[in-house]
This record gives sequence, C-alpha cells and structure tokens, in this order.
Amino acid sequence: MTLLIQAGPQREARISLEHLVSNIAVLGADSVTLDLTADAFGHGVQRIAVAAVGAGVSSFTVRSECEAAQIQDVLPRGTTLSVGRVNEHSVTHAYGLNPATHRGTKPVMRLSARVLAVKQVAADAGVSYGYTWRAPHDGWLALVPLGYGDGFVRAWGNRATAQWQGIRCDLAGRVAMDAHSIFTGTHSATVGDEVVYFGDADSDVTAATFADAVGAPVVSVTAALGSRILRTYNDEVDAS
Repeated sequence: MTLLIQAGPQREARISLEHLVSNIAVLGADSVTLDLTADAFGHGVQRIAVAAVGAGVSSFTVRSECEAAQIQDVLPRGTTLSVGRVNEHSVTHAYGLNPATHRGTKPVMRLSARVLAVKQVAADAGVSYGYTWRAPHDGWLALVPLGYGDGFVRAWGNRATAQWQGIRCDLAGRVAMDAHSIFTGTHSATVGDEVVYFGDADSDVTAATFADAVGAPVVSVTAALGSRILRTYNDEVDAS
C-alpha cells in the first residue's frame, strides 16, 4: 500500500452561496420559508441564513423549540423563525438537492475527499470487514478518509458510487469509522486525487441520486455529515 501525506483538506463540503441565492431567486424570495433544521441540513446555518436574508428571505423554520433557541440570535432583525415539520420538498429545491425536479435550481453543496492511499487488489479478493465486497478482476483500490465518524453512514458501503477522474467508482466493502475504499478498476489513483460524491457541476450525480443509491431520504444525506468535514464557502455573497 502506498501512503503519503498530502496538503489541503482531506474532506470537504464546498458550499456555493451563489447557488443558494440563485435558487431563492428561481423559487421567489417572498414565497420561500427557508428551513434551517440540523445546521441548515449540514450547510452551515450562520452562512446560509445571512446569504438568504441578503437574497430577500425573511421567513425561516426549524423542527424544534430547542433548535430555535439555539439559532435565533443568528437571524437579523426583521426576520421570523417558526417551529414546525420539515418540508422536504421545499428543502430539496432551496438547497438544490435534486435540480432535476425543479428547473433552474443548482446544487449548493459539493462533497469530496482526497485519496489517502492506494493498493493493488487481486480478482475475488475480499475488502473491509466481513469481506462483503470482492474484486471483480485484478485492479486497484483507493482509500478515502470519509467514514461513519464523519456521518458517512455505514450502510452506504457497497451501495454508493464516487466520481474519480471522470470515472464512476463503486464503494468497495463496508464503511469504517474513518475511511472507506473505492475500486478504481485497472487504473491506480494517485494519493491526493480528488474523489467527488455529489454536487459537481460536471457530473449528473446529485445529493438526490446519491440518496436513491443508498436508500436514504435526501435531506438526511447532507444533514448527517459531521464537523470533521471542512465546510468551505465560495462565491461569497454580500448581505449588506
């Protein structure tokens, strides 16, 4: 196994505030009550709320009174915060989780990680706990530092796919606490290569198609992602 240390974030959820503002414009700011449940479904409640207010949203909601008490100081004057049930349909459109269901919306989150190690694997060799996945032929595995400790759920092993160098790669074996493997076929990845799971502009894999593959509600996929995954914010929006 080749193992090296690379620079830059090993795990990253890149949040496009520009896409959020664009989605709000598509939906109509006056008709949007933006759901901020679960840290804005993993997108980061403070940045999301400020950008949304700048885009004209004045109405927000969360699931519980406890959550409302925790974030009410995040919202500026002139906005309202209610407590109610999560409206998954509204969340999906505002955060761009499934652009195919609402024309003009765009993914706000792009989830990726960097290859930590590579290893050759022989045909029919088992991978990870219990050998629940076996190599279909001789090839290469790439170890990626996203595990269930990051909210990358155990059950996603052997079900999800990832994008590497424009190639759709299967998750190989069970997801461990800190990492999982992908099968890159006959080509070896390089340590530091980016692996994208959803939300890339050059891929048709969205949070919704990822959720369908793993059998999970789409809002739970982004909401589950933990704090070890670095949130970076590009396309900053001036809310002044």
